[in-house]
Amino acid sequence: MHASTHPAYASRPATRRLGHAGRLLPLLAGAAALLVAALPAKAEEALKMAIAPFLPEAELNEAYAPVAEYLSRRLGETVELELFPNYLSFWEATRGGSDFDIALDAAPVTDFRVQRQNWQVIARFDGEVTQSLVTRDDDLILSPRELVNKRVAVQPSPSVGALVLYQLFPNPVQQPTLIFERTNRDVAAAVIEGKAKAGVIPTPLVGGYPGLYPVITTDPLPFLGFSVSPELNERTRKALRQALLSFAETDEGRRILDEQQLTDIVPATNRYYAGNAELLVGTYGY
Repeated sequence: MHASTHPAYASRPATRRLGHAGRLLPLLAGAAALLVAALPAKAEEALKMAIAPFLPEAELNEAYAPVAEYLSRRLGETVELELFPNYLSFWEATRGGSDFDIALDAAPVTDFRVQRQNWQVIARFDGEVTQSLVTRDDDLILSPRELVNKRVAVQPSPSVGALVLYQLFPNPVQQPTLIFERTNRDVAAAVIEGKAKAGVIPTPLVGGYPGLYPVITTDPLPFLGFSVSPELNERTRKALRQALLSFAETDEGRRILDEQQLTDIVPATNRYYAGNAELLVGTYGY
Protein backbone atom coordinates (compact mmCIF):
# COMPACT_ATOMS: atom_id res chain seq x y z
CA MET A 1 0.00 0.00 0.00
CA HIS A 2 1.37 3.32 -0.99
CA ALA A 3 1.62 5.99 1.60
CA SER A 4 -0.59 8.98 1.05
CA THR A 5 1.08 11.99 -0.49
CA HIS A 6 -0.86 14.15 2.00
CA PRO A 7 0.33 13.66 5.56
CA ALA A 8 -2.45 12.79 7.94
CA TYR A 9 -1.81 15.87 10.04
CA ALA A 10 -2.32 18.08 6.98
CA SER A 11 -6.12 17.73 7.23
CA ARG A 12 -6.31 18.13 10.99
CA PRO A 13 -5.51 21.85 11.16
CA ALA A 14 -8.36 22.56 8.69
CA THR A 15 -10.75 20.46 10.78
CA ARG A 16 -9.75 22.40 13.85
CA ARG A 17 -10.31 25.73 12.07
CA LEU A 18 -13.84 24.69 11.03
CA GLY A 19 -14.52 23.56 14.57
CA HIS A 20 -13.44 26.91 15.99
CA ALA A 21 -15.59 28.77 13.44
CA GLY A 22 -18.59 26.62 14.28
CA ARG A 23 -18.24 27.47 17.93
CA LEU A 24 -17.52 31.14 17.19
CA LEU A 25 -20.62 31.85 15.10
CA PRO A 26 -23.11 31.51 17.99
CA LEU A 27 -20.88 33.72 20.13
CA LEU A 28 -20.80 36.40 17.42
CA ALA A 29 -24.55 36.18 16.98
CA GLY A 30 -25.06 36.56 20.72
CA ALA A 31 -22.73 39.55 20.86
CA ALA A 32 -24.57 41.19 17.97
CA ALA A 33 -27.88 40.67 19.74
CA LEU A 34 -26.48 42.27 22.87
CA LEU A 35 -25.27 45.27 20.87
CA VAL A 36 -28.66 45.72 19.23
CA ALA A 37 -30.37 45.48 22.61
CA ALA A 38 -28.02 48.09 24.00
CA LEU A 39 -28.90 50.61 21.26
CA PRO A 40 -31.43 53.30 22.22
CA ALA A 41 -34.98 52.22 21.47
CA LYS A 42 -36.72 54.04 18.63
CA ALA A 43 -38.87 56.78 20.09
CA GLU A 44 -42.60 56.25 19.84
CA GLU A 45 -44.57 58.76 17.83
CA ALA A 46 -45.90 61.65 19.87
CA LEU A 47 -49.61 61.94 20.56
CA LYS A 48 -51.01 64.84 18.52
CA MET A 49 -53.53 67.09 20.27
CA ALA A 50 -55.41 69.33 17.83
CA ILE A 51 -57.00 72.54 19.07
CA ALA A 52 -59.66 74.44 17.16
CA PRO A 53 -58.30 77.85 16.04
CA PHE A 54 -60.66 80.06 18.03
CA LEU A 55 -57.70 82.23 19.10
CA PRO A 56 -54.39 83.13 17.37
CA GLU A 57 -51.86 80.29 17.16
CA ALA A 58 -49.38 82.06 19.44
CA GLU A 59 -52.04 82.59 22.10
CA LEU A 60 -53.23 78.98 21.89
CA ASN A 61 -49.66 77.74 22.12
CA GLU A 62 -48.97 79.88 25.19
CA ALA A 63 -52.13 78.69 26.92
CA TYR A 64 -52.04 75.00 26.05
CA ALA A 65 -48.35 74.12 25.79
CA PRO A 66 -48.22 73.79 29.62
CA VAL A 67 -51.29 71.51 29.42
CA ALA A 68 -49.56 69.30 26.84
CA GLU A 69 -46.35 69.19 28.90
CA TYR A 70 -48.26 68.21 32.03
CA LEU A 71 -50.05 65.43 30.16
CA SER A 72 -46.74 64.21 28.74
CA ARG A 73 -45.28 63.86 32.23
CA ARG A 74 -48.35 62.06 33.56
CA LEU A 75 -48.57 59.67 30.61
CA GLY A 76 -44.89 59.01 30.03
CA GLU A 77 -45.60 59.77 26.36
CA THR A 78 -45.03 63.00 24.47
CA VAL A 79 -48.14 65.04 23.73
CA GLU A 80 -47.65 67.67 21.03
CA LEU A 81 -50.00 70.48 20.04
CA GLU A 82 -51.31 70.57 16.49
CA LEU A 83 -52.47 74.09 15.66
CA PHE A 84 -54.08 75.54 12.56
CA PRO A 85 -53.81 79.02 11.00
CA ASN A 86 -57.57 79.31 10.37
CA TYR A 87 -60.88 77.45 10.45
CA LEU A 88 -60.72 76.49 6.80
CA SER A 89 -57.52 74.46 7.25
CA PHE A 90 -58.85 73.06 10.52
CA TRP A 91 -62.13 71.92 8.95
CA GLU A 92 -60.33 70.34 5.99
CA ALA A 93 -58.19 68.33 8.40
CA THR A 94 -61.24 67.42 10.49
CA ARG A 95 -63.73 66.36 7.84
CA GLY A 96 -60.97 64.44 6.03
CA GLY A 97 -60.65 62.04 8.96
CA SER A 98 -59.22 63.98 11.92
CA ASP A 99 -55.73 62.54 11.48
CA PHE A 100 -54.61 63.24 15.05
CA ASP A 101 -55.05 61.52 18.40
CA ILE A 102 -56.75 64.06 20.67
CA ALA A 103 -58.95 67.04 19.91
CA LEU A 104 -60.01 69.99 22.02
CA ASP A 105 -62.99 71.46 20.27
CA ALA A 106 -66.32 73.23 20.53
CA ALA A 107 -69.54 71.28 21.00
CA PRO A 108 -70.74 71.01 17.35
CA VAL A 109 -67.52 69.56 15.90
CA THR A 110 -66.93 67.42 18.99
CA ASP A 111 -70.31 65.79 18.39
CA PHE A 112 -69.52 65.57 14.64
CA ARG A 113 -66.45 63.45 15.39
CA VAL A 114 -68.46 61.21 17.69
CA GLN A 115 -71.28 60.71 15.19
CA ARG A 116 -69.31 60.50 11.95
CA GLN A 117 -65.83 59.29 12.96
CA ASN A 118 -66.44 57.19 16.10
CA TRP A 119 -64.39 59.39 18.40
CA GLN A 120 -64.96 59.23 22.14
CA VAL A 121 -65.37 62.13 24.56
CA ILE A 122 -63.32 61.65 27.72
CA ALA A 123 -63.37 65.02 29.51
CA ARG A 124 -64.33 68.67 29.13
CA PHE A 125 -63.71 72.10 30.54
CA ASP A 126 -66.37 72.84 33.12
CA GLY A 127 -69.15 75.25 32.29
CA GLU A 128 -71.02 76.50 29.26
CA VAL A 129 -70.32 79.24 26.73
CA THR A 130 -72.49 81.69 24.82
CA GLN A 131 -71.80 83.78 21.75
CA SER A 132 -72.51 87.50 21.46
CA LEU A 133 -73.42 89.57 18.44
CA VAL A 134 -71.45 92.75 19.12
CA THR A 135 -71.25 96.24 17.65
CA ARG A 136 -69.32 99.32 18.61
CA ASP A 137 -70.84 100.98 21.62
CA ASP A 138 -71.35 104.20 19.62
CA ASP A 139 -73.59 102.40 17.09
CA LEU A 140 -77.30 102.38 17.89
CA ILE A 141 -78.14 98.84 16.77
CA LEU A 142 -80.78 97.14 18.86
CA SER A 143 -81.74 94.12 16.75
CA PRO A 144 -80.00 91.69 14.37
CA ARG A 145 -82.56 92.70 11.70
CA GLU A 146 -80.82 96.03 11.40
CA LEU A 147 -77.71 94.25 10.12
CA VAL A 148 -79.25 92.81 6.95
CA ASN A 149 -76.94 93.73 4.04
CA LYS A 150 -74.47 95.26 6.50
CA ARG A 151 -70.91 93.96 6.93
CA VAL A 152 -70.65 91.45 9.80
CA ALA A 153 -67.34 89.84 10.80
CA VAL A 154 -67.08 86.21 11.84
CA GLN A 155 -64.72 83.25 11.69
CA PRO A 156 -65.48 80.92 8.77
CA SER A 157 -67.77 77.94 9.30
CA PRO A 158 -67.72 75.64 11.20
CA SER A 159 -66.69 78.09 13.89
CA VAL A 160 -69.41 78.44 16.49
CA GLY A 161 -69.64 82.14 15.64
CA ALA A 162 -70.52 81.39 12.01
CA LEU A 163 -72.96 78.62 12.96
CA VAL A 164 -74.73 80.98 15.36
CA LEU A 165 -74.86 83.73 12.74
CA TYR A 166 -76.62 81.43 10.28
CA GLN A 167 -79.14 80.65 13.01
CA LEU A 168 -79.77 84.36 13.55
CA PHE A 169 -80.24 84.93 9.81
CA PRO A 170 -81.83 81.75 8.43
CA ASN A 171 -83.28 83.47 5.36
CA PRO A 172 -80.55 83.50 2.66
CA VAL A 173 -81.94 86.68 1.07
CA GLN A 174 -82.13 88.50 4.39
CA GLN A 175 -78.57 88.15 5.61
CA PRO A 176 -75.63 90.44 6.32
CA THR A 177 -72.56 90.59 4.10
CA LEU A 178 -70.09 88.29 5.83
CA ILE A 179 -66.50 89.35 6.45
CA PHE A 180 -64.41 86.31 7.37
CA GLU A 181 -61.61 86.79 9.88
CA ARG A 182 -58.98 84.30 11.06
CA THR A 183 -59.68 84.39 14.80
CA ASN A 184 -62.15 85.82 17.30
CA ARG A 185 -59.58 88.46 18.17
CA ASP A 186 -59.58 89.56 14.53
CA VAL A 187 -63.38 89.66 14.55
CA ALA A 188 -63.37 91.99 17.55
CA ALA A 189 -60.71 94.19 15.95
CA ALA A 190 -62.70 94.41 12.69
CA VAL A 191 -65.71 95.78 14.59
CA ILE A 192 -63.73 98.25 16.68
CA GLU A 193 -61.82 99.53 13.64
CA GLY A 194 -65.00 99.97 11.60
CA LYS A 195 -64.13 97.30 9.03
CA ALA A 196 -67.41 95.59 9.97
CA LYS A 197 -70.63 96.91 11.47
CA ALA A 198 -70.89 93.94 13.83
CA GLY A 199 -69.34 90.58 14.67
CA VAL A 200 -69.95 87.35 16.57
CA ILE A 201 -67.48 86.32 19.29
CA PRO A 202 -67.58 84.20 22.47
CA THR A 203 -69.20 86.23 25.24
CA PRO A 204 -66.22 85.82 27.64
CA LEU A 205 -64.11 87.85 25.19
CA VAL A 206 -66.48 90.84 25.13
CA GLY A 207 -65.25 92.18 28.47
CA GLY A 208 -61.73 92.44 27.08
CA TYR A 209 -62.84 95.04 24.51
CA PRO A 210 -64.36 98.10 26.25
CA GLY A 211 -65.53 99.53 22.92
CA LEU A 212 -67.88 96.64 22.16
CA TYR A 213 -71.59 96.40 22.93
CA PRO A 214 -73.48 93.05 22.94
CA VAL A 215 -76.66 93.38 20.87
CA ILE A 216 -77.80 89.83 21.60
CA THR A 217 -76.39 86.81 23.44
CA THR A 218 -77.19 83.27 22.32
CA ASP A 219 -78.32 80.26 24.28
CA PRO A 220 -75.40 78.44 25.96
CA LEU A 221 -73.56 75.48 24.48
CA PRO A 222 -71.40 72.94 26.34
CA PHE A 223 -67.87 74.21 26.78
CA LEU A 224 -64.82 72.79 25.00
CA GLY A 225 -64.51 69.01 25.08
CA PHE A 226 -61.58 66.59 24.89
CA SER A 227 -62.21 63.66 22.55
CA VAL A 228 -59.92 60.88 21.32
CA SER A 229 -59.50 58.97 18.09
CA PRO A 230 -60.84 55.40 17.79
CA GLU A 231 -57.27 54.48 16.79
CA LEU A 232 -56.03 55.28 20.29
CA ASN A 233 -55.66 52.09 22.33
CA GLU A 234 -57.78 51.58 25.43
CA ARG A 235 -54.85 51.72 27.85
CA THR A 236 -53.71 55.11 26.57
CA ARG A 237 -57.27 56.41 26.42
CA LYS A 238 -57.89 55.55 30.07
CA ALA A 239 -54.52 56.95 31.14
CA LEU A 240 -55.19 60.17 29.24
CA ARG A 241 -58.61 60.58 30.83
CA GLN A 242 -57.09 60.06 34.28
CA ALA A 243 -54.32 62.57 33.50
CA LEU A 244 -56.85 65.20 32.38
CA LEU A 245 -58.97 64.76 35.48
CA SER A 246 -55.88 64.98 37.69
CA PHE A 247 -55.46 68.69 36.89
CA ALA A 248 -57.92 69.55 39.66
CA GLU A 249 -56.27 67.09 42.05
CA THR A 250 -52.61 68.15 41.91
CA ASP A 251 -50.85 71.36 42.89
CA GLU A 252 -49.12 71.53 39.50
CA GLY A 253 -52.37 70.97 37.62
CA ARG A 254 -54.23 73.62 39.62
CA ARG A 255 -51.39 76.08 39.06
CA ILE A 256 -51.54 75.55 35.28
CA LEU A 257 -55.31 76.03 35.19
CA ASP A 258 -55.06 79.19 37.30
CA GLU A 259 -52.17 80.69 35.33
CA GLN A 260 -53.85 80.05 31.98
CA GLN A 261 -57.27 81.13 33.29
CA LEU A 262 -58.83 77.78 32.37
CA THR A 263 -61.82 76.26 34.12
CA ASP A 264 -61.66 72.87 35.84
CA ILE A 265 -61.46 69.76 33.70
CA VAL A 266 -64.31 67.41 34.55
CA PRO A 267 -65.59 64.04 33.29
CA ALA A 268 -67.68 63.98 30.11
CA THR A 269 -69.20 61.44 27.75
CA ASN A 270 -70.48 61.35 24.19
CA ARG A 271 -74.03 61.86 25.48
CA TYR A 272 -73.18 65.23 26.97
CA TYR A 273 -72.47 66.63 23.49
CA ALA A 274 -75.17 64.66 21.63
CA GLY A 275 -77.27 66.75 19.25
CA ASN A 276 -74.86 69.67 18.90
CA ALA A 277 -73.66 68.49 15.47
CA GLU A 278 -77.07 69.55 14.13
CA LEU A 279 -75.73 73.10 14.07
CA LEU A 280 -73.46 71.95 11.23
CA VAL A 281 -76.35 71.17 8.88
CA GLY A 282 -75.64 73.02 5.64
CA THR A 283 -71.92 73.29 6.34
CA TYR A 284 -69.66 72.20 3.47
CA GLY A 285 -68.40 68.69 4.13
CA TYR A 286 -71.02 67.82 6.75
